[in-house]
Amino acid sequence: MPKYRIAYAKIDLARFLSHLEVLRTLNRALRRSGLPLAYTEGFNPHPKVSFGPSLGVGVAGLNEYFDLELEQAVPLKQSLDRVGRQFPQGLVAKAMAALPPFASGLSRVIDCAWYRVALPPQAVPDGRLRLLKDLRESAEPWLRKRQKDGKVFDVKRGILDGRIVPRPQGAVLDLLVKVGEGEVPLRLVLEALWEKLGGAEPPLPAMVTRVGLYRLRGGQLVTPLGETRGLWEE
Repeated sequence: MPKYRIAYAKIDLARFLSHLEVLRTLNRALRRSGLPLAYTEGFNPHPKVSFGPSLGVGVAGLNEYFDLELEQAVPLKQSLDRVGRQFPQGLVAKAMAALPPFASGLSRVIDCAWYRVALPPQAVPDGRLRLLKDLRESAEPWLRKRQKDGKVFDVKRGILDGRIVPRPQGAVLDLLVKVGEGEVPLRLVLEALWEKLGGAEPPLPAMVTRVGLYRLRGGQLVTPLGETRGLWEE
């Protein structure tokens, strides 16, 4: 059966949907789209759909992904339009691609994520622009404990790269972090960074956007749709 990969955005009020709510909403939209969905067998069949890494409540996502299996091949543009028309406000269907036979699933083609954090002017003294680079290059571990199970993470090992970009109104903090093996919860990353950078409070989820999901290869970022980009290239 043919398989497809769809890219979508989770923005505006939809950013406040939980991961489970997003899954239910997307599955409902697919059923209403009229596409020839393939279903699992058993007592309670459901569409054969697999989703990329979850997003925290309040965090926007500009390029999220899910894979689906259909009973027959379909035209890409018309099918994407049919799916997108069933999305609620804040979920936007962006692109659709056919996958080759035996293509790897999303968990195998995603190993890093780019997050962008909006910073108010008072949070970014000039000295912190250099401090971020110094912190990443230091040998000192950044140990943080997750409250729910007591697991301790070395936060710095989960950060692949980072930068602070001044803007007319404040700045943005860009972070490239690991996904899957070596991943550190984003909340712990931001808490540790704010502690090191001398900030008063870590940013709220609504200040955070996941710009994209990638596989890092030879210094290049490869999207789940096979597009290759340089670091920090949108």
